[in-house]
Amino acid sequence: MAAIDRFILLVRDLRRNQCGIAVPTALMALVASFALASVAVISTVDVQQGTHRDHEAKEAIAAADAGANIALLRLNRYLPYISTTHPCVGPKGEYQTATSGWCPATTAEKVGNASYSYMISAYPASGTINVVAVGTSGTVSRRVNVAMKAVSGKNVFANEKVLGQETITLGGNVRIETDIGTNGTIESNGTPTICGNDRHGVGKEAPTPSCSGEKTEENKNLPGITPPTNIETENDNCRLTKTCASAEQVDVYSKKNSLPFSTTTRVLKIDSSQQLTMGGSVYLVCKLEIQGKLYIPAGVRPQIYVAAPESKFCPSVKSGETQVEIGAAGVIESSGFNPGQGTYEVPSIFVLGNGAVKIDGTPKTTDEVMLYAPYSEIEMKGNATWNGMIAGKKLNINGNVTITSNPNIQPPEITLASTFQRTQYVECVGATASPPNANC
Repeated sequence: MAAIDRFILLVRDLRRNQCGIAVPTALMALVASFALASVAVISTVDVQQGTHRDHEAKEAIAAADAGANIALLRLNRYLPYISTTHPCVGPKGEYQTATSGWCPATTAEKVGNASYSYMISAYPASGTINVVAVGTSGTVSRRVNVAMKAVSGKNVFANEKVLGQETITLGGNVRIETDIGTNGTIESNGTPTICGNDRHGVGKEAPTPSCSGEKTEENKNLPGITPPTNIETENDNCRLTKTCASAEQVDVYSKKNSLPFSTTTRVLKIDSSQQLTMGGSVYLVCKLEIQGKLYIPAGVRPQIYVAAPESKFCPSVKSGETQVEIGAAGVIESSGFNPGQGTYEVPSIFVLGNGAVKIDGTPKTTDEVMLYAPYSEIEMKGNATWNGMIAGKKLNINGNVTITSNPNIQPPEITLASTFQRTQYVECVGATASPPNANC
């Protein structure tokens, strides 16, 4: 009984005594803290995983866009070789065989930390194709479908009358009263005025036109020049040396006892204060230098071709050497340009190689000319007004030059190459599909 009484007393004492409660309380607090910390850690991991996946998704779609752009670039490069007979052309221009209406997929190519591959539908008679590009970054893939259509090229001067293939630089108080365009940047180093639309290259920049014109972004490549057949032997150079069969076939030069053209160097030079009246159709020279006046009578539209440097026609002319120069007192005047009488004839100058072109001019004249030099750097300065069309590899225009273009002047028969242009862009569901543009 004594033992039972002691046990009962011990139980009663334990119910009233709080000694030892700290241990379970601390354990419960530790468990609760660990649970809260675990929730925070899990949430952080989820956020980090989501952020990482979001980053990969953005990289993947950017890579897919890059693949579509590369496909467009290559398609335009090899467009002349694509037809319904050869509907597939690979990245290096090689012919490929279509399967189920699609050309083979390209090998994955890296772009940053991601990669891309693309497939092109076989070229049909309609000229409309689809490019499906897949971009991959880490474990994420994204797919886009870009519809494209082959568009026939327009005349090189159909819209813009001042063209610089790579860049156009405007300085001083230059005034452009027509549309201009380049595949590069239009740089402004002074206070130029652009009263027309301006086009800059893809990813490049241009100033906003001054006279409510529109600024656009597009690339257009200047095509080369195909001179008349047998131009080296079949031309009107004899008019410059008075050796033509008929006495009427003579270009009158005002400088007595002198000829403007050398049969040895094949340089056509009009000295200062002198005038050459040019009445032929086609001329071929190694250099054209106008320090005086080149006069074109009504009813005549001469074409002056400047041969490429180091060609067999001009072996002594070096690459990049100045081949066309119009001095400060140089003037080109066409009597056939008379809007009041409905005539708009101007001479044409075609530079076949990369010879430099330097143009100056006086403020008292308006010169009429069409100048096409797709491989040349053209430098214009002075104070003259030029009415016509100008195209070159690079244009550097300074001073107080004014360029305008009467819309009735007939452009040369030079056509821009046909190109593929985007007509639609959509993102597709899923990374792969059959056919490639399914779920797009």
